[in-house]
Order: sequence, then C-alpha cells, then structure tokens
Amino acid sequence: MKITCMIVDDEALARKLLADYVSKIPSLDLVATCANAIEASAVLKSRPVDLLFLDIQMPDINGIGFIQTLTTRPMTVFTTAYTEYAVKSYELNALDYLVKPIAFDRFFQAVGRAMDLIGSRNPHPVADIATQEAQDYIFIKSDAKTYKVAFDDIDYIEAYGEYVLIHRGSDRLMPLLQLGKMEEILPASRFVRVHRSFIIQFSKIEAIQGNTIWIGRKQIPVSRTCRDALMSRLQDRYVN
Repeated sequence: MKITCMIVDDEALARKLLADYVSKIPSLDLVATCANAIEASAVLKSRPVDLLFLDIQMPDINGIGFIQTLTTRPMTVFTTAYTEYAVKSYELNALDYLVKPIAFDRFFQAVGRAMDLIGSRNPHPVADIATQEAQDYIFIKSDAKTYKVAFDDIDYIEAYGEYVLIHRGSDRLMPLLQLGKMEEILPASRFVRVHRSFIIQFSKIEAIQGNTIWIGRKQIPVSRTCRDALMSRLQDRYVN
C-alpha cells in the first residue's frame, strides 16, 4: 500500500530533511514539497494526498489556520519547533505532533500510526499472506500490490520499526507485518532467526566470523541467544 504525502514547511532545510526521511520508507509516495500554505492549497486542489507533514509557524497562513480552511483534511502530522500548539493540534484531530529537530525513529513512528489508521479503515488486512506447507512461495501485499515471493529469492528479513523489510537482492518489500509473524510463516527448514531484528535464509550465508554473518555485502549480527541454534544448524554441513 502506497501512502501519498506532502511536506509543507517554509524552511528549505526542514523540507529537505523530511523528504530524505520519506525516501527511506518504501510505503510513502511524496507528491510535493511546498514552502507555504498557498502552494499547498494549489497542490491539494489537483492532487489530494493521504498524509500531510505540516509546519505551524509559516508566513501569511500558519499551519493551523491552513488546516482549518480545508473541507477534506488529510491525516496531518504537525512538524514544528514550538510545543505550545500541541493541544490545539489534537483538537484538530492531528495524527501526531513532531517537535524539531525531528529524529528519524520518531518520524517513522508517526508514519506507522498512519499505516495503522488506514489499515483499520480497510476491512481486509493491509498485508495479507497466503501460504501452504507444500508451496515454495508466498503472496505478500506491499505498496498496493500483491507480490508472489519465492522463498529462494529472499536473502533476509529485517525488522523496520513495527514492521519488516524483505530483502531480495537489491529489491525490498515492506508488508505491514511484524518479524515474529514472518518467523511463523517462513519454513523453519530454510530460515533461521539470528537476532531480534533479523531472519536469514540459511542457504544465503556467505561467511561467518564471530557474531557476524555476511549475506552479500550486508553484515548481520548474531545475538547470543540465537547463536546456539545457528551453530547447531551449521554442524550438519561443517567441514573442518
């Protein structure tokens, strides 16, 4: 599922930072960046968006005044250097209120709230997986499409906030699933949990040194609690 979004901020550096954050989240589609409410209003007339990252202190029309002019309001995350508008923002049913400087993890948390809200409006799961023991693939919903994902193609799965990234070579998918759910679905004969944040495909391991695994150029940590299970799997194929 793709969430369309727009950034409205009169500070160029703030727009650049938020645009960079958006680019790191595959489920977000940045429609426009605007320097003021007038530009944003023009964009919304031609292209409604799902999610608005909106500064409050702007010239001419501030963020709160702008929201109040909209008949149809997108989900709104206020991004501001000022804390005194928090109460007013929640009176306007803002999704979140981020105080500058905004850290990426806090930004991602706000996006997660947007995903959860859209998911709750959908009678069908946003991320739906169908699988059978005999199959060597799964179907995964991500970015408004359903992908057939062969087990052979999966290199590793990484926790990404509350959800996961499935890595297939240079390709990534982001279903709205938690890592524990992925561990339940994937065949244990082929995949192993090596860290609270990583599941790997056993056959994709290229090298191991200490508590680090290499899959391609990616270095993946092995936690102390998962190391014994990994090493027991290695014993069957280990040649000294």
